[in-house]
Amino acid sequence: MKDILPEDTRNRIKKTGWNAPAHLWFVGDGYSLIQDLIHSKKFRERGIYNISKIKLLIDEHKEIITNNLNKDNHMMFFWQLLNLELWIQNNEK
Repeated sequence: MKDILPEDTRNRIKKTGWNAPAHLWFVGDGYSLIQDLIHSKKFRERGIYNISKIKLLIDEHKEIITNNLNKDNHMMFFWQLLNLELWIQNNEK
């Protein structure tokens, strides 16, 4: 990575990650994806999640992000939900 990364980053012993701006994506372009997902027949029939609770979390997340509230949002929950569902869909027979 020499000459690609800044030297202070390249030589730093402790590497740290960063989150993609999924908190914004789930109220923007990803909003309809989550809505379509939780309303799909297969998702509902799996019975893994409480759909009415997810709907409340979606609304709360949207309120937190759009109003720039100083509260924890639900980005990680939606990220995990989306990844689990995509994994299940990819591994269904």
